[in-house]
Amino acid sequence: MADIVAVAGTSHSPVLAMEPQKMWSLRAEHDKSNPELYDTDGVVRSYGELAERAGDRYLAELKPEVWDRKFQQAQDDIGRLAADLIALDLDAVLVVGDDQDELFSHQNLPSIAVYHGAEMTTHHAIEMGLGPEIVEVQRLLGMDGESYPCDAELGRHLIESLVEQGFDISSSDSTAPDTGFGHAFAWVAGRLLKGHAIPTVPILLNTYFKPNQPTPARCYDLGVALRKAVEAAPGDARVGVVASGGLSHFVVDAELDRTLLDAMSDHDAATLRGLPARRLDSGTSEIRNWVTAAGAGAHLATKWVDYQPAYRTPAGTGIGLAFGLWA
Repeated sequence: MADIVAVAGTSHSPVLAMEPQKMWSLRAEHDKSNPELYDTDGVVRSYGELAERAGDRYLAELKPEVWDRKFQQAQDDIGRLAADLIALDLDAVLVVGDDQDELFSHQNLPSIAVYHGAEMTTHHAIEMGLGPEIVEVQRLLGMDGESYPCDAELGRHLIESLVEQGFDISSSDSTAPDTGFGHAFAWVAGRLLKGHAIPTVPILLNTYFKPNQPTPARCYDLGVALRKAVEAAPGDARVGVVASGGLSHFVVDAELDRTLLDAMSDHDAATLRGLPARRLDSGTSEIRNWVTAAGAGAHLATKWVDYQPAYRTPAGTGIGLAFGLWA
């Protein structure tokens, strides 16, 4: 019997790709004009409103030595997580991530999609409107335009099993020319597992874009169904699940992030299924990927979790950097 033997979660932010004095400062400037600054109640606020409400609450978090310490800790976590996953001798990895106009468009935007092609090609680095330096950052995040192996047979089996379990699944076995999988998937194949040809199965959730974002309850139940599907697969494959993205951004919601991580470690399905959807928009929406992974790993023990609220402006903008392993 195939089995899910590990679940991992990893942030994949651009702030992980370059020393803070450059990238964190650049992102801080971008925050000041970002129209997607949702506060911790899920309400869109201007940067000025957030800064006024925050006062001097976050000033101590903006010191160069604090940024440097958090950046280095995140690099250590990335290395640790990569080493742990490789040591598990996995036969396949289910990557749960979101697509942000890299493969899908609003002309056709599935809520849940499973890829069952033989390989995936990552998206080439893009400028993102933040200056040419961001192109190199994107390469460091894994967006190298290279092709990586996928487990097409397992992907097709998952689709068939999920449909039997009552999920309406979109499927794809190839991508259009001049497109590629985005940073959620590139991060895992092109950075975290770079140099180790572990076949993946990309599972794409529409976390970002209304009106068909899956609810937290649906995401958790999807994870439970994925575990059942894997266990029904032929053979005795050792399968891992990696949630890629998050946690809260572009406004840090440390309370929400810690609620998620505590619930994952406690196997608290009620809390995970009941996370408030109104607080899961913009970048924070990627918490849905972690909820899905939690459902798939409810039988696994917490090995380690590290969380750092990485603030970069007085307004409290930034990202909740999180990494963890359950096995």
